[in-house]
Amino acid sequence: MAQDIISIRGWGAVTTLGWSANETARNLIAGHTHPAARCQSSHLINREYKAFEVAYSGSVMEKSAAMIDCAIREAFTRAELSADEIAESCLLVGTTGGLFIRNEHEFTEYVKNNPQEESPAIACRNRGPGEVSDWIAAKYGIRGMAMTLSMACVSSSHALVIASQLLAQKKVERAIIVGYEPLLNLTLHGFASLLLYDDEKCRPFCNKRSGMQIGEGAAVVIMERSKGSSPGKTYYRFAGGYLFNDTASLTSAGVDGELVRNVIQRSLSSAGISAGDIVAIKAHGTGTRDNDLSEGRGMVKLFGDKLPPVVSLKGALGHQLGAAGAVETAVWLSCLEKGTIPRSFGFEEFDAEIGFIPSQINTPAMAGAYLFTFFGFGGTCTSYVVIKN
Repeated sequence: MAQDIISIRGWGAVTTLGWSANETARNLIAGHTHPAARCQSSHLINREYKAFEVAYSGSVMEKSAAMIDCAIREAFTRAELSADEIAESCLLVGTTGGLFIRNEHEFTEYVKNNPQEESPAIACRNRGPGEVSDWIAAKYGIRGMAMTLSMACVSSSHALVIASQLLAQKKVERAIIVGYEPLLNLTLHGFASLLLYDDEKCRPFCNKRSGMQIGEGAAVVIMERSKGSSPGKTYYRFAGGYLFNDTASLTSAGVDGELVRNVIQRSLSSAGISAGDIVAIKAHGTGTRDNDLSEGRGMVKLFGDKLPPVVSLKGALGHQLGAAGAVETAVWLSCLEKGTIPRSFGFEEFDAEIGFIPSQINTPAMAGAYLFTFFGFGGTCTSYVVIKN
């Protein structure tokens, strides 16, 4: 009897480059990108910050629902899920902004509608971390286990690995993983106050890099246990991953690269492959000084002079924080479907301390193993491997 594998059955995404993963991938491959721009969302107090915003004419709450809904519908359509299959699935939501967006919306609406009154403090109380997952489950009739993961930049990438583990242990039949991140006053002001925001440009792995630029987005990845696919038909397998929390620092993975090297090696071991099997790397690549140095050195330590093409999507999509894992995975899968790995965006100047130049040309998306890495605040680390068969 054939052994069960964890297959990726469907995906969808909404980004600054399009209201579908396919549209986003098409624009990335064609180089139809645009720089971050001044924010327009009505709930933002300071609209001077630049971000990769999703264009929408309605309120921020209407926009949030539309983004999630659009990504889910694209994923469900691709996966051709029946109503029964949707109902029996489990749901994992990775987000940070999803916990606070209603608070910020209500605050700005109150101030706008009560100009003569003293502005209240922005309350960080929320309706519970399960508000987004509860809304999704109720809207789509998902009756399986539902949970929310909120751990900064690795929220949805952690959710993907946890979902794969639940599937491998046969605790669930199918997992719907959602990543969602709106623009927030909290994150825009917060990263600027930490001197981790670049007002000019996001430049991953570049010697001129000085910080990230935030993007918003929503994405869905659907995984399930299966026996593979029919001969001659392309399918995608979630081969393995590794999660780690580095308690040595809340903000850095250690610039010597040792932690990054170890996390990646553990994910390769989980997938049962070696470094030489990796076709390309979808790197975290935030554009911040220490994070890029840590990640870059770690990859060089592991791969040496056989480092495969390294791509960061954040120069074109921004950093979607809690949604980054799901968004970048869904978009990457659509690029693989189109047969092309996009180049890395934002790079200008070689950094000798990092030791490599991220891919500056589109390359063929061959069958094989693709590595995904995410290193976030709180010392959180995620790495996993997706195999295109």
